[in-house]
Amino acid sequence: MEEQRIDPTISYDVVQLPSGGIHYDNKKKSVKVAYLTAADENILSSANLIISGDVIKELLKRKIIDRDLLVEDIVEEDKQAILIFLRNTAWGTVYTMTVKDPKTNEDFPVEIDLSTLKVKDFTLKEDSNGEYEYFLEKAKVPITFKYLTQKQEIDLQDIGNNWKEDSPPPLASKRLEFMIKSVNGNRQPMEIHGFIENKMPLSDSQEFKKFYLKNKPGLNLTETVQTPSKETIQVQIGFGAEFFRPFYGL
Repeated sequence: MEEQRIDPTISYDVVQLPSGGIHYDNKKKSVKVAYLTAADENILSSANLIISGDVIKELLKRKIIDRDLLVEDIVEEDKQAILIFLRNTAWGTVYTMTVKDPKTNEDFPVEIDLSTLKVKDFTLKEDSNGEYEYFLEKAKVPITFKYLTQKQEIDLQDIGNNWKEDSPPPLASKRLEFMIKSVNGNRQPMEIHGFIENKMPLSDSQEFKKFYLKNKPGLNLTETVQTPSKETIQVQIGFGAEFFRPFYGL
């Protein structure tokens, strides 16, 4: 493969991906990301992009230098790491969130140091097929699974948005079908579908999803804070256009 040439006038750094590349065919573990510049105000201030919700997507397209990983394919936890890098290098690491005190229902500011965010340990080991093993306790059956790609997440959203039947969309079972790659060694999609629909106990499904989420690679975005009324609560750091709020305050 021909080596990618980077414009020498572009200032950039290398961002490590929390996923460790497990979602990508090329197993890419890091990307080169250019720093925010004055020209990026064109994206951050675009009324059309803000209304459509595409500010983050267009910003990532502009700032990710590597071309062997499409923005559309990047999973959420890796996008978050890139956004944190962009924000930290533009405005510093202190991020002020507005949080509601559950006792008084009043809003109050919370300052979070984004430089202290940690990547969760990922200890699962791939088998020869690049899959991970799990045992369903109730059914007494071993399965293998993979973590969902960004395309699969989008496909699930499309199923929910475009569902026309009177019955609820089968998002829970379809998600399991995307995850599970074998059941007791059987890799036939129709057999896996039939097991999920007719034989997989609900308790096994719930425990598997807990295991899946607990071991999913990514950033630890939960912070413990104290409210003005002296309550201790946990808050989740969110992403979106408001993540770049210092810009809008100018």
